[in-house]
Amino acid sequence: MSFLKTLVSLFITLWIAIIGVLYICVYGGLVIIVGSIIGKYKGKKWKKRFISREVSRFGRAAFILSGSRVTVKGKENVPEDGPMVIAANHQSAFDIPLIPGYVYPGISFIAKKELSKIPGISWFIKALDGVYIDRGNKLQTAGAMRKILKILKEDGTILLFPEGTRSESGELGEFKEGSLSIPFKLGVKVLPVALDGTGKLMKKNGYLITPSRINLSIAEPISPEGFESEERFRKEVYNIIKKNLESSRNRGDSNVTG
Repeated sequence: MSFLKTLVSLFITLWIAIIGVLYICVYGGLVIIVGSIIGKYKGKKWKKRFISREVSRFGRAAFILSGSRVTVKGKENVPEDGPMVIAANHQSAFDIPLIPGYVYPGISFIAKKELSKIPGISWFIKALDGVYIDRGNKLQTAGAMRKILKILKEDGTILLFPEGTRSESGELGEFKEGSLSIPFKLGVKVLPVALDGTGKLMKKNGYLITPSRINLSIAEPISPEGFESEERFRKEVYNIIKKNLESSRNRGDSNVTG
């Protein structure tokens, strides 16, 4: 990376960091307060709807402020409500705001336990009935799984990255065994999403943000009914995402720009 390009990336990174902290901790605090008031008088459903809408706006703002362009194909395939599991490939930490920003806002996030200690982010995870996972703690993980089941049984939506980790090369990695066992057992539809370009926006284990072109390809929801095993269902979702990822790269553009 040239010196000038590095300098621009450093400026953008600092810019987003400052705006992000102010947006999440200051404006976000107001959103949580207003959401709580809405929930008190109109119910939990309306509270989550209001906060989810603000999270979606933040997701879009993150890409606009980074100078990146996001194009979306298949937006018409997104169901209006849950229960639903969004399954996407994983290239960057920016995938997390990308999905609620451009695919579906009403997500209950599954997050690492470490995020529960970060002001602002932890407020939103809690407000949206998010679930913390403490990897290596089997007892806690079992409790988290029960919470996820409860979310889906109550017509909620969760986001999964079946690869289990971010791809350094940007290529689709194999899905972890049992990664789609929850939607398979509950008979919940899965929305396959292929995303590309976020790995260039911010590389794995990197901190600099570089303006990039992001492509999203959303397939039709797929139901586990008719599949004799989670493995076959998982492979089908994998093949759909892989096909759409390759098509997106060959096409080089999409229908809708966000």
